[in-house]
Parts: sequence; C-alpha cells; structure tokens
Amino acid sequence: MRFAASCVGALVATISVARVHSFSIARHDVIVDLVSSSSIASHHCPQQLSSSCGERRIIHGSTRDVKLRAKPNDEDETIIDAIVEEKTAGLALNDEENTTKKRYIQSALRDLASLSLVDYKWRSALFKKNEADRMEEEWMARMMGEDPAYARPMDADETKRGPLGNAEKSAVQWLMDVIEEEGKRAKRIAESDGELIRPKDNEEGGPLSDLERRAVQFLADVSDSEVERVRSGTVRPKDMNDKSPLGNAEARAVLALQKGEQSDSIRKSKNGPVKKEGRRGCKTNDVPGPLGEFERYVGDIIRSERQRVKDRELNEGKLVRPKDASITSGLGEVERKAVEDWETLQNEEKQRLLSLRDF
Repeated sequence: MRFAASCVGALVATISVARVHSFSIARHDVIVDLVSSSSIASHHCPQQLSSSCGERRIIHGSTRDVKLRAKPNDEDETIIDAIVEEKTAGLALNDEENTTKKRYIQSALRDLASLSLVDYKWRSALFKKNEADRMEEEWMARMMGEDPAYARPMDADETKRGPLGNAEKSAVQWLMDVIEEEGKRAKRIAESDGELIRPKDNEEGGPLSDLERRAVQFLADVSDSEVERVRSGTVRPKDMNDKSPLGNAEARAVLALQKGEQSDSIRKSKNGPVKKEGRRGCKTNDVPGPLGEFERYVGDIIRSERQRVKDRELNEGKLVRPKDASITSGLGEVERKAVEDWETLQNEEKQRLLSLRDF
C-alpha cells in the first residue's frame, strides 16, 4: 500500500510539474527549481524533504523560481504547492535600459551639434569679416592708383601668385567649404531629436560628403562584385564582366606582368642564335616592355653621370650639375624642374616682402 501511495504521489507530482511548466512558460526565460516530494525522494531521501533532489531548467523568458514542496500527512497523502517567484523583468527591463541609453546618446549628440553650430557661426563670421576688410583695403589702394598690399601669399595678384600662394588659396577654400558643410549638418542635427546625420546625407554636398560618397561607393562596388563572383563561381576578380576596383587593379597588374613575360620571351628567342654565333646578346632594354623601359631609364642616368665626370675634367675641375650635363637624363630633368620651382618661389616671396613694407 505504501508503495502504491508513493507511485500515486509521483504521478501527481509529474502532472503538477507539467501544469507548472505550461503556466510559467511565457515570453520570458524562467528558471524552474523542482523539489521532489517525499514520496518521489523516498528511494534517495526517505521520510524527509530533500532539496538536493530538485531539477533546474531554463525556459524562454525572464528568470522565475518554481518550488514544489511535498507535505506528507497522516494518511500519506501528498499536497503539492507551487510558488512562482519572478526575479527579473527580463526583456521589459532590457528594453527600458536600451531606450534610456539611446535617449542619453541622442541628447549628447544634440548638445555637441549645438556647440558645433556656435563654433561654425563664429568661424564663418571671422572669415567673412577678414575677407571684407581685405577687399576694402584692396579697393582703396586701386582707387589711389597703387598696388594693393598683402601679407599672405594667397592674397597676391594672379600675375604675381606662385606655387605657395596657389597652394594656400586651395587649402583655405577647401577649409571654408568644409566649415560651411559641417555647419549645415550641425544645424540639422540640433534641430532634430539627436538623429545622426552623416556628411553623405547632405543634399547640397561638399568636400566631406563627396569624399564619403566615393569611399562608400568603392566599398559597395567591391562587396557587390565579390558576392556576384562567388555566386557565379568565378575564380579571379579580373575575370568578371562587370569589374570592381579590385578587378581593375588585378587586371592592370596582370597585364604588366604579361608584357614583361612576353618581352623576356622575345629576348630569349633572339639570344638563342646570337649565342651560337658568338655575337653580343640581346639586352632587356632592346625589347619593348616594362623591364626594358626601367633598364633604359637607369642606363641613361648612368651614362649621364659618366659624362658629367668627363665634363668636370674638361671644366678645370669645377662641379657640373646633373641638369647642366651634356647628356640629359631623368635625374637632370628632375633637378631642372626643382630649380625652376624654387626660383619661382623665391620671386614670389620677394614680391611679398616688398608688399609687406607698405602693409
């Protein structure tokens, strides 16, 4: 009879556990602690309630504890009580935390955009004021029949402006465009709820937006081409019909290598009968190709330097510059161009120095 009562108690406990599971399984993870009744634990822990005979499970949703306690009475009847305790709010709490973090980030972004907008207004006003003052002074000087004085290389007349002035003018213009573009973007962010607006999302465009668009387009072309290459089973990027930047780069590299290989094959074919006859072999620069062009360039420099040594001996030991050698080379051309730019820069700075005296 006691054994039958124990079996009945085990069956009741199993049915109750199934009901508790069906009751507690919801949208959250739950942890179920099952403590067997005295009748179930009689084989391991007879005549006492053993919490070590329990079972822990994780079910979808928040964390919950389900405890089953068995209380034997005088007639060996089992009474099962299910106590469900919720420990955390699970997804609801996580959603609230994420919303709070997002709100803080948007608020911080909006505040930064407001500060950037203030900085933009100050810088823009400063640039415009300085430019207005310079144009006013230039206009007054022209009215008096004098050349306008200037302190910065970029403010020189187009006929007197040199490489330094052109470089400064381009850099300043680029910086002003960036400041205007970022000011408009900061204004849009400040007027919104802290929404992140990227430079490429600016409809009016600008240096930064153009740069980001080109970078994003480059990555998108490479990504799309690689996905299509995998789908089509093409091995190399250069073999795609619609080549990406990666495919174009590989195609150019392979073409250069093929030209070098072809020129080397031609040179070897010409060297075959030449060696048998004992005549001079065919050199790399005698055959069209990348290696031949490079060897020809280096050979011209070597011949020019040898001739420069002879020119020095004929010039009573005075130094002869590469640009003044009787045989020109790539090194002489580079020096000649550098000297011309340096002389232009010197003349530009001399004109600016004369203008500073009247500034």
